[in-house]
Amino acid sequence: MSRVPPSLEDFARRLLLHEAGGRESAEDFADAMVRACQALHVRLTPLLSAAGVNALLGRALTLAAREFPFLAAVGAVKGPDCSLDGLREALAGHDAAADAVVAILGNFLWLLVDFIGENLGLRKVHEAWPGVPYEPETSPEKAPS
Repeated sequence: MSRVPPSLEDFARRLLLHEAGGRESAEDFADAMVRACQALHVRLTPLLSAAGVNALLGRALTLAAREFPFLAAVGAVKGPDCSLDGLREALAGHDAAADAVVAILGNFLWLLVDFIGENLGLRKVHEAWPGVPYEPETSPEKAPS
């Protein structure tokens, strides 16, 4: 099975840690994911449409659920509020909760880079988090199918 390139996974973890104020509990990461989703919606909707952003997020969630089956209970992303119905409940009691949220955002970033390119995609991400640098080790490979 394909995996998110380590550089994008690391970037996703750093973005979520930044959003969570350095806290790594499941609840903090769930809240950070919702805020990250909202920030990405604001910046990417003009390029991809709200439906396009939701589709990428939904696909990222599906891909993450392959590695973290407890994410299968999370509902589809709806609208720019990014409620991610059931995310908190799905993460509760799982030791891998933080890694699961990183997997969602990492897959989203990978799909975004594959869809609109690394330069444009990551430039839009940096608009939301200018203080969190992306330092790729290698170029991202083709996104998962």
